[in-house]
Amino acid sequence: MLGSSERYLAVLPNPDLHIEVGKFDMAKMVNPDISGKQYQEGSLKDWKNYKYYVLARDEYTCQLCHKHGEGVKLVVHHIVYRSQGGTDRVDNLITLCTNCHTTKNHQPGGKLYKWMKAKKKVTKQLKGSTFMNILRKRIMTTFPEASFQYGSQTYVDRKNLLLPKGHFMDAIAISGIKPVGQMPETVTMISQFRKKKRSLHEATARKGRKQPNTSSKRNEKNTKYACGLWLNDYVRVIGNHVKGYVKGFKSNGYYVYLTDGLGNYVLNSGRNYVNTKQCQLITHNGSWQKAEQKLSLYKFK
Repeated sequence: MLGSSERYLAVLPNPDLHIEVGKFDMAKMVNPDISGKQYQEGSLKDWKNYKYYVLARDEYTCQLCHKHGEGVKLVVHHIVYRSQGGTDRVDNLITLCTNCHTTKNHQPGGKLYKWMKAKKKVTKQLKGSTFMNILRKRIMTTFPEASFQYGSQTYVDRKNLLLPKGHFMDAIAISGIKPVGQMPETVTMISQFRKKKRSLHEATARKGRKQPNTSSKRNEKNTKYACGLWLNDYVRVIGNHVKGYVKGFKSNGYYVYLTDGLGNYVLNSGRNYVNTKQCQLITHNGSWQKAEQKLSLYKFK
């Protein structure tokens, strides 16, 4: 969190911070009717054992073929096999019928084997809520002088300002401003630019490709500098006054791809790249991009 705050302050030094945070009751997200001492009781409370709980949780229905009712024999299956270190935790258990709980399905290529490799989830995942609860505390510690509020207050403030629903409008309400004299025509977007590819090759074809990209070398996929230009340089195309950020290089750096900072290519002449010799450097930008977007392009509810 410290590194993130330093990067933030490098872009906006000495800010007057107004931050909206979220606090999530994860027990209530799983069971909306929970109250009182139920918070101290586990999910297996009042159940004879974990098998009865799992069968009831899955509504006495095979989770593979979805058969249920009389005549359907059910078993409780370990998603990650016990032979592979699987536990008896209820999030590792699932209901199956005996027709699906077969040796064939347990073996490589079988459906249950695929479930094990994928670590199939059977309960509602709360990783996002857990992360936000942790982040809220860290933000409050990192920026002790900031003004904090929750979404319920933002809703009231936005209504009092007679603003429509939208992220930009919420930001206005969070700022603590009382009257809105005039609405701006544009919104400034600041984002961090990734200069390295996350993977050097692909085991499966990426969306839009017919074949997996297994041949590219590190220096080809992670070219940072070529023909006088660096990744993320802000340049002007000579002749048509188009401006954009260098997103990547093509043909040993003789051509560059240009975007507007919002991920959109800025060239519309039938191709999204231009010769390096046609580019005039405006500024180096490190890892940051800034772009303006017309407020009229936002969709408000």
